[in-house]
Amino acid sequence: MRRALSILVICIALAALGCSPTPVKLDYDPAIDFDLYRTYDWLDNRPDMPAVVKSSMTRFPAVDAPLRAAVSEGLAAKRLALDEVDPNVLVAYHVGAENDIDVVKWGYRYANAKAGWGVGLDVVSYPKGTLVIDVIDAKTMYVIWRASARRAIDGDPSQSTAGERIAGAVEEMLRAYPAR
Repeated sequence: MRRALSILVICIALAALGCSPTPVKLDYDPAIDFDLYRTYDWLDNRPDMPAVVKSSMTRFPAVDAPLRAAVSEGLAAKRLALDEVDPNVLVAYHVGAENDIDVVKWGYRYANAKAGWGVGLDVVSYPKGTLVIDVIDAKTMYVIWRASARRAIDGDPSQSTAGERIAGAVEEMLRAYPAR
């Protein structure tokens, strides 16, 4: 009887994991002292960013507004304040509207790949419907934290009304951001 109950509990847990609406993948350097980062700004808000950054982050207004609101709320919960003048980190997001996302030419880099983290970081291809959030050190322009959530955006992002789904995905992603 106990064995049958244990198997049932394991099956239910596996089924619940398989039904997760937004599987989240994380990548960050655990050696970084995230307590040093107290302020943020949006990458596309910086005056020296390439046009591709500005246009890519705002090309889907139906996604942009709820996503920025959810990220701002999540970062505030982690005690990061918006600072449009001299932020410690910059936040960028990418939406998989096609079959992939090309984030290679966005003006920032991926550090410490040789040190063991970032080795599996996929910077070019994400399936349609994937949301990627990058947190970038504003001085070095290196990514210090990345989360991606598959199935975060349903259907065509230009027609999306999935504000709740986006907010839920962002909440799940930022839950793993190292708290101060």
